[in-house]
Amino acid sequence: MKFWRYYIYNIVYWPVRVIMGIWHFHRFSGRENVPEGPAVVCCNHSGLADPVWAVLVMHDRIVPWIMAKKSVVETPVLGAFLRGWGAFGVDRDHADLEAVKKSLRVLRDGEKLLIFPEGTRMREGKQVAPKSGAVMIANRAGVPILPVYISPRKYPFQKVRCVVGQPYTPQLSGKRPSPEELNRATEELMQKIYRLGEEQ
Repeated sequence: MKFWRYYIYNIVYWPVRVIMGIWHFHRFSGRENVPEGPAVVCCNHSGLADPVWAVLVMHDRIVPWIMAKKSVVETPVLGAFLRGWGAFGVDRDHADLEAVKKSLRVLRDGEKLLIFPEGTRMREGKQVAPKSGAVMIANRAGVPILPVYISPRKYPFQKVRCVVGQPYTPQLSGKRPSPEELNRATEELMQKIYRLGEEQ
């Protein structure tokens, strides 16, 4: 499975990047912050193409797994494309233990996992309580979180910015922190992500 993921990825990476670059002028920054080894990559979410932008900014040699909404992964066209890039579904409305186990296996194998903590696409100016699963998984696996900002306005032939921040480890009391701790750490994570957009 790992061989086929890398094989498919290497075939589609540059064509996709060229197509996305024609449709949107883009600027990548902070790519040197991507750490070696496993990490949970967390991005803000405003459009269907965000998983593609997040993968492109990671660099052509890094193939992160993508935790995506189950209904999206199961769609015929986009879902097939995302599965080819290593996406797997999660039921965001219930405690999806299989998705959590899959995530932990990915990280323990030394790979990277991409998660959108907001759980749904957000229009600019709107807010939603982010899900704490990304922080929980990173904490349980003992790996850092890598915040990534993707600009929400994605009009054709206008610039899209993707900014990679510094990896960090949330300060939690142990492997099984309280829900309040997880929620607080998740709010801190989202603040870090959106500050990346303000700093550029």
